[in-house]
Formats: sequence, C-alpha cells, structure tokens
Amino acid sequence: MTTAMCAALVLLVSSALWPMSSVSAVLETSAATLCDVDLEYSESGSCVERLQRRLNELGLNCGNQLSVDGAFGAATRMRVFAFQGRNRMTMTGEVGSVTRSKLANPDQGLGVACDSTVESQIRAVFPDSIANKAVRVARCESGLNPIAVGLNTNGTKDVGVFQFNTGGTLQEYLPGATLAVKVDNALSSADNIHAAYDLYRARGWQPWTCGNA
Repeated sequence: MTTAMCAALVLLVSSALWPMSSVSAVLETSAATLCDVDLEYSESGSCVERLQRRLNELGLNCGNQLSVDGAFGAATRMRVFAFQGRNRMTMTGEVGSVTRSKLANPDQGLGVACDSTVESQIRAVFPDSIANKAVRVARCESGLNPIAVGLNTNGTKDVGVFQFNTGGTLQEYLPGATLAVKVDNALSSADNIHAAYDLYRARGWQPWTCGNA
C-alpha cells in the first residue's frame, strides 16, 4: 500500500470515529504551530497568521474569532493581552519565548460567555432599577466582551466587561493577592461584574468613561 493510500485510510477511519469538525480541528491545531520568532505590534507575515490561528483555537465561541490576515494590529494585540492575563503573565502584548511556550500548553484558553449570558449576569447582580443602565455602560465600555483589553496612553490597561483599570480600580476592587491574579479575575465576566457593582455602590457611574450611556 502506498503512503498516499495509507494517509487516505487514516483520514477515512478518523472520519468514522470523530465528526469531520473534530478532524478539521486536529488539522488546524497542527497547522497553527508557531514560528520560533518573537512577534510584536505592527509586524506582519505568515508567522503572525500562525499566531492568529492559535489564538482562535483557544477561543472560538460566540463569534469570538480573530481575522487571520497576517497583520499584528490592535485586535491581535488585545487578544495576546487577554491570553497573557488569563494565564497570569505580564501583559506585554508581545509574543516572546515564554508566551509561545504558554500558547503551546496554556493554563487557560480564551473562551468567552456570549453577549446574552453576560447581559443576564449583569441583570442578576445589579438591581432592577439600574440594570438597564449597567448593561448600556458595559456594552459601551467593552461590547460585553469578557476578554476586552484596552491600552491607555499612560501604559495602564482596561480589562474585561466593565474595563477595570490596572493602575487603579482593578487593583482596588478585584479579588486576589497579586496583580496577576486580579487581572485573571477581571477577565472572568462573573468576577468583573460583581466587582463593578461594588465599584458602583462606592462611587456611582463616575469611574466609567461610558457612565452617561
């Protein structure tokens, strides 16, 4: 039997044992092997495409898909920030050897709660009298995206559904003994929303840029 025939037989057997979507996922994972080079914002090329595919593999749900265009732009950097944050790494937004190693064997992926679930979580925490307002603020701040990370001109970052700032509100209101743990918790929609209600009770809508939404 030729090599090609063997390969076809393996694929046929695989298709019988697993749905084609599962077989495709395995092939995609194999195709997303990262280049052994450092990557950062504004770079482009096939190695960035491999990075984007890997980031997608770790969080393809609820339309949470990154464009595989080979351009390391703001969207790709935000996803790298989120991956690093969820895995309790320093959020540099750059992909060096340590981040590559963690991408190959992550502690946490990038799956997110869907918009409808996030909205329900907000309504379950905030009183009915202000729940609509809270949903509008969160939608304006992050698009209800649990892994949204915004980069500020002073180097701080705004994290999660209610965009807690790493230089202030996140450290004050998110649970955890270290900044890395606090960031990880901020990237959980449930923890972020509970912290947002605590912040609201202490300071009203003033802390949020979208407080007038």
